[in-house]
Amino acid sequence: MGNQVGKGANRMAIAAMSNVTHIEKRELAALQSKLREIASREGSPATVNRTEFTEATTAIGINQNDSDILDRLFTMFDKTGDDVINFKEFVVGISPLISGTPFDKLDFALRLYDLDGTGSIKSNELTNVLSNINRVASYFGDPVMTEEQLANLVTDIYDTLDDKSSTAQLHYVDYVKVIVEHPVTNTFIMGGGTVQYGMGR
Repeated sequence: MGNQVGKGANRMAIAAMSNVTHIEKRELAALQSKLREIASREGSPATVNRTEFTEATTAIGINQNDSDILDRLFTMFDKTGDDVINFKEFVVGISPLISGTPFDKLDFALRLYDLDGTGSIKSNELTNVLSNINRVASYFGDPVMTEEQLANLVTDIYDTLDDKSSTAQLHYVDYVKVIVEHPVTNTFIMGGGTVQYGMGR
């Protein structure tokens, strides 16, 4: 069922994958742009099918090894089995595959999620970003955060804001460091998550 390899072997799985893949920030940004263009062309602003996804990876010149890995991740993100994914969730989820520090990866994921360039993010959107990163990390065998831990992390971050309403937004550029240094995130980054791929949440 899931990858049950010992914790020590799992700890660097996503970091190892970022060394195996050759996906760079500019390629991931280009992939998002191409997927957005294709989705708009096909009349579906949020989703693409596998054929359209392959068209995008080919158009921006992603190498075959990386394309194969992305295709497997496409399957994981295909929640209904109809060969269709939400491209924004996908691109944000795979952002840890780029090289860089945890700060760089989270900052880039938030920028990718913020398609309109507002610089702000609501709590449910931050939960979505972290959940998708969590999903990809679990796929590669890393122990990850539970849904409860994710919810607590987001609550803690938004509790620091003056605006306590459900529509409160934070300017994420100012909060990436706070998120990365939060004890829950730190435990996750250090491979101390409690759930593995194939196990219940």
